[in-house]
Amino acid sequence: MRNLAQTPFQSLIFGLILALLSIQIQAKEIEAKPMHYNMPSWFKSSFLDILADVDEARSAGKGLLIFFHLENCPFCAHLLKDNFTTGPNKEKIQRNFDVIGIDVKGDLPVVWVDGKTYTEKELAKKLGVFATPALFVLGPQHEVVKKVMGYKKPDEFMALLPFRKQ
Repeated sequence: MRNLAQTPFQSLIFGLILALLSIQIQAKEIEAKPMHYNMPSWFKSSFLDILADVDEARSAGKGLLIFFHLENCPFCAHLLKDNFTTGPNKEKIQRNFDVIGIDVKGDLPVVWVDGKTYTEKELAKKLGVFATPALFVLGPQHEVVKKVMGYKKPDEFMALLPFRKQ
């Protein structure tokens, strides 16, 4: 009988297949079909001048969290529901961050921290957003301090966010 992984190439392919199956098993909890959602009413209304938004958040003792989303994305809908609209995660996020939503297919102009203006979709591409939802936390010096891609369960999501010392 032959060994399943005889060559390094076969071992790599076998490993990739196992990894993809593992991801599929974890993702099955959310059905990947279009799902309408609305941004929470407490998200910051912004002119999308990120430098100014970081400074406003800092003066309020908060960080800035940018929520990149895609219309009808079921993973965005679930992340919003599980973390931003109900429960203790909502209060903790609201207390520690100003949150701005940016549509990865949008055409609104956004002034990024480099001073250049991009459309929402250009900015998403520039920042390497390859999945939605994607969240970027900006620090007081206008730097990205954390990047979170994809849906995360509430406990895992909260553990990934950099909260300031209370």
